[in-house]
Amino acid sequence: MICWWCHWGWPKPIADIFDDCVKRLGDDEGPLISGPAHVVWGDENWDLAESCLEDLECHEVVDMPLAGEYVESQLSVVRESLERLATLPDEWKHAPAGYGEKSDPVDFPPPSNWKMVRR
Repeated sequence: MICWWCHWGWPKPIADIFDDCVKRLGDDEGPLISGPAHVVWGDENWDLAESCLEDLECHEVVDMPLAGEYVESQLSVVRESLERLATLPDEWKHAPAGYGEKSDPVDFPPPSNWKMVRR
């Protein structure tokens, strides 16, 4: 079974935040999808942006990053991505009501007023 977001894509306001931040990271999406905000951007849990922000405060900043480490300029963009996402209406952060893990996403289309961006 494919996930709802994988099938339909991301709501445009969410995709716009991600794309803007990736651009500001020099087209490197790694700090977003595998860094300290991976549970949001990599796993598509938009509603966890605020808790991820709290966890981000505990993330160690380094001068010369190794794998899995980030410099302040990268973490600043990650932080901003989460702050911007947290301000979006909750309706954009959840699949339609009734959709569950064993549901077929085809049976649960996004609201007609949502523009979706496929990933």
